[in-house]
Amino acid sequence: MKSMEFSGRTVDEAIFHGLTEMGLTIDEVEIETLQSETKGLFGFGSKMAVVRLTERETPVVPDMEQYKKRNDERPPRRERRERGDRRERDERRQRDERGSATAADAQYDYSEELAQQEPAAAFLLELLEKMGVEARVLAANTDNGLRLRIDSDSMGLLIGRRGETLDALQYLVSLHVNRVAKEYRRITLDTEGYRSRREETLCRLARKTASQVRATGRPVAMEPMNPYERRILHSALQGFRGLTTYSEGEEPNRRVIIAPDR
Repeated sequence: MKSMEFSGRTVDEAIFHGLTEMGLTIDEVEIETLQSETKGLFGFGSKMAVVRLTERETPVVPDMEQYKKRNDERPPRRERRERGDRRERDERRQRDERGSATAADAQYDYSEELAQQEPAAAFLLELLEKMGVEARVLAANTDNGLRLRIDSDSMGLLIGRRGETLDALQYLVSLHVNRVAKEYRRITLDTEGYRSRREETLCRLARKTASQVRATGRPVAMEPMNPYERRILHSALQGFRGLTTYSEGEEPNRRVIIAPDR
């Protein structure tokens, strides 16, 4: 009976890694959570989730045993094919994400020279150093203020759950810069085109939920989001007839409600 331990940023992610590695489905394993994930503060003190997956024992039918002996090559081939398919899907998803990141960055004139002149970039590098993250920071001036791009191998750590770590870093940099600035300056942090990909995801989710509300005639409460992401949902559904959107609740649990326009 095979038993292995796996880790991930969340329990679900750890289970997914385990099932992929073992080539099994969730119905074929016993799951034991050894350690739940903890966020920590800006990455400090955070812990990965750890689970143990144990392959379930299944009774062997004699006829099936004989079948397996006669066809001992078939299961390995099927398993290799399934793993190959999963690997191909993962590689395709990674290529798509890299392509999306490149396309998203193409609209901005990022420069390392500009970053070296910007106090915001210097402060960001100081924060990253204290987090133990090796990174390069590029900067670009836009119509909406200063945009800073972080290039690092620690993309998952920098983004955090639903961008929470990236948002926290952005808040700290903005606070630092505007504390001494004569005029308010908007600061936007990004890494690997995350902001653009997240916006596309939210727009698709908004349209899908809007169709659901139209079909059922019942309002739907979205998951809690920060002000930036709530604005994306409101903007995405401005052109939908017969629907209205509004926000309710208190931070950090404030959420968008999509409802029929009565």
